Amino acid sequence: MKKLALVGLIFLFGLISCNKKNESPTNLTGTFIETSPIKNRTQIKFLSENKVIINKSPQTGTGDEFTLKITDNSIKLTPTWDNSSSVKLEFEIISDSKFQIENLYPSIPENPKTYMIFEKK
Repeated sequence: MKKLALVGLIFLFGLISCNKKNESPTNLTGTFIETSPIKNRTQIKFLSENKVIINKSPQTGTGDEFTLKITDNSIKLTPTWDNSSSVKLEFEIISDSKFQIENLYPSIPENPKTYMIFEKK
């Protein structure tokens, strides 16, 4: 009976650790620059695990701040400056220094999805 309880506990801890990984799989920190499809167009700076600044004009040095939540293969961005609704985009961490995100810029709905790639500055 003790062995069965031990196996059950190990299984339970395994499930808990997997769930935690899916809730926030990021350890991205610092500033990332768009490398594709248009090099240097956009800059994203991860301030903390749940705050990010997206700068669509890096030359100006200013940007918009969002809270973020990364789950599985998506990122949810919520503006901090007003009560605008959140946007959920496809998101994939390639490495600690590179990620891919669904295009942040408006596109024609009939066009296929496009993606942006960012690399650490």
